[in-house]
Amino acid sequence: MPYWADWEMRAMGRMDVQAWVRSLMLEGKGASAIRRSYNLLHSLMQAAVDEDIISVTPCRRTELPPEAVKPPEWFTLDQAQAILDELSGPWRTLALLAFYTGLRWGESSGLHGKRIDWLRSRLFVVEVNTKSGIKEYPKTAKSRREVPIPDHVLDALARHMHDRDPDGVVFTTVTKGRAGRLLIDGNWRRQTWWPAVRAARYVDTDRKRRAVPEYPPHSMRHTCASWLVQQGVSLYEVQHLLGHESYQTTQRYAHLAPDAHKAVLGAWARLDSQLVVPAGGAAGPRPALALARTH
Repeated sequence: MPYWADWEMRAMGRMDVQAWVRSLMLEGKGASAIRRSYNLLHSLMQAAVDEDIISVTPCRRTELPPEAVKPPEWFTLDQAQAILDELSGPWRTLALLAFYTGLRWGESSGLHGKRIDWLRSRLFVVEVNTKSGIKEYPKTAKSRREVPIPDHVLDALARHMHDRDPDGVVFTTVTKGRAGRLLIDGNWRRQTWWPAVRAARYVDTDRKRRAVPEYPPHSMRHTCASWLVQQGVSLYEVQHLLGHESYQTTQRYAHLAPDAHKAVLGAWARLDSQLVVPAGGAAGPRPALALARTH
């Protein structure tokens, strides 16, 4: 709507769908928005085929705009610590859990105490907090999974759970020292996350005090994956930890692996001879050019 409002399904052809996609591109719609809209139309048309309303779907061999893969935004250890220092008690524990488990926001805020295995240092991702309340992941979904918890995070969780319902939702609003309602994503961002991030300061490698990048809460999940890959954990293991449906989603972190370029550099080193720039040639200005690019 409103493009297809006056069309009959049987009148829609493949080129009509392609023309619609082109019109969205000309209107300046983003590639991601166009793909979501097209996928919805594709699902509707496939359902119409399944119900024998139309014989063939017009959504086939459609050229869609390429969607740029945005590199993951993640925090360094110092930046993450600076954020934790600005958060109050329960929210510091929530963020610590997210940094070390990669849970989605809905999974962290929907975690129940009964899903924590204190003896085995594990938690089970089953429920998720949504705009419609707590829901369970389907049993066949990759999102339902077992996640290991480091000891210091488990200790923080134990302190947080003191005098709370051991089976209830772990993180809720707090009213006069008592657990309250389910957390709302937008409210938590506005009232807790953004004030902490904007106040956080860390000391960089130049020993200068700098502001932490203003990344959203979901970046804690990216941070977890980034740290693990940098420590040599395989992308396959990270995929299962985060509950990614597609391996391609996890591949966004491949460039962070310690040996990401090892094979390429090794190949150059094994060459019998190497190209060189003669002394006094064009190599002189390079340091200045490199310096200019870094600034």
